[in-house]
Amino acid sequence: MNAQTMPKLFVNGHIYQNAASLVDNLLVKDGLVAAVNVNPSEHKDAEVVDLAGAAAYPGFCDSHVHLVESGLMFSGADLRGKDTPEKIAQAVAVAMASHPGDAPFFGGAFTVTDYDAWSLADLARIDAVTGDRIVLIVDDLGHNMLVNSAAMAKAGITAATPVPSGGKVVVEDGKPTGMLREEAMTLAGNPLLPLFNEGIILPGTLQFMNAWASMGYTAIVDLMGAPIGRVNHADMCREMERKGILPLRVNYNYTFFGLDDLDGGLEERGKDTDLVRFIGNKLFIDGAYTAGQAWTTWENAKGDHGLHTVAADDSMGKSQNINRIIARLEELGLNCHYHIQGDQALDATLDALAAAAAKTGGLKCVHTLIHLAFPRPDQIKRITTFKGKVVATMQPGFWQAEAGLERYYGDANNASYPVKEMIDAGVSVGMSTDFGVSPLELSAPTKIMNIAMIGGGASRTPLSMQDVIAGLTQGSAATTGRNDCGALDPGKKADMVVYERDLYAVPASELSKNNPKVLATYISGRKAFDSSLKKNG
Repeated sequence: MNAQTMPKLFVNGHIYQNAASLVDNLLVKDGLVAAVNVNPSEHKDAEVVDLAGAAAYPGFCDSHVHLVESGLMFSGADLRGKDTPEKIAQAVAVAMASHPGDAPFFGGAFTVTDYDAWSLADLARIDAVTGDRIVLIVDDLGHNMLVNSAAMAKAGITAATPVPSGGKVVVEDGKPTGMLREEAMTLAGNPLLPLFNEGIILPGTLQFMNAWASMGYTAIVDLMGAPIGRVNHADMCREMERKGILPLRVNYNYTFFGLDDLDGGLEERGKDTDLVRFIGNKLFIDGAYTAGQAWTTWENAKGDHGLHTVAADDSMGKSQNINRIIARLEELGLNCHYHIQGDQALDATLDALAAAAAKTGGLKCVHTLIHLAFPRPDQIKRITTFKGKVVATMQPGFWQAEAGLERYYGDANNASYPVKEMIDAGVSVGMSTDFGVSPLELSAPTKIMNIAMIGGGASRTPLSMQDVIAGLTQGSAATTGRNDCGALDPGKKADMVVYERDLYAVPASELSKNNPKVLATYISGRKAFDSSLKKNG
């Protein structure tokens, strides 16, 4: 019997079978939980894993993250903190000097106060340092992109180019300035993303995945796409698994933009491995909350209702009719995740889900609502009527990361992301980071706990430790549409995270990205991260 197949018996620790229940020991066979509370004398063939008083939990899953996309986004220039055209151009020039040659170049995480103010003069600044080299730069929201003139020429973007539904091309004097907003990003993304090969994307992706493992995650839901287009590199992840360097279970989505490309998700079926699994499609309903683009029923401080990519009828074309889209997803049996920030976006989606359920006597797919900045109490109650087929993933870290957005939403911003209210109403809520939108320093599960348990001010209700752990385990597992992870029940995957201390014994104020320390993670019973090793993965 080799080490891969030898049973393991975890003993001598605080072993949580789920967010609340402790067991004395845990037996793992063939990658699955075989039993709990066994008599050790009856399992002398098992390798004994002495936890030495440490605490083990079902593996934590970041149920909305972009690690593959971040591997691309930060492959060239890291522009965090660059918030003026001059700073952006200067940083790009410096970064390009360390990436010589004429290969396409990608940068990420710039920010500006007013995206619509990007001008032809600003484009000229970028062109002056990039020349004929194709350059794409995504902002820190992932919902706006700068391209230089060389990229626009290669992609065929002109003033006459039709703008996709829900997108905007910023123009001046009838000429595109290189600022592409929301779904307009696909004008450059669709033709130019294939120019960035996996040799460019892999190093950063693996670095981020190893970081997530070291923070205590055993799994992620990687969206592998954004308004820029699909960044689908599931085969790259499977190759990492084959080489034994994949440190996370990767559940991934197929990003689509309307009825016309919805069926593409079917091509992902039948390719699953133990660690890399297709879990359904992903669709954008509205725009970025932090750019004032949440689709709301009320007028925001910009004087509009945000931006949306779908409609409740054929007014934006049949391909963008959310009723047709959800009906087709149900017909094909494709689960789906929906980017939803505003209450109008949620109304449109819930109405379409209800219509689909009425036709068939109930939903058969799992539909995951992402973000949910402004759900109303009546909408929260309505989500619970879908009998567990409509779930959510939310980011308590956004309470800290997205402070100060009263400039768009006024007083409504103070009550955004009502995570606790969703949980208390009975909605299954997974926990997630949305990195690389949210900062790296807010991504550790223990930092999420710190923010969530202290609360986001008087208008945001703090969560309990049990709320957060349940969200990182059962709640996040529910967003995958699978029932084989999220708890250490017999027959489920033996995915675990081990901390040096019991999380329940640590005051919320003392929780941080490094406290308590992650000692190890296990995926399908195999150790994926070991803090005692200098190098993992």
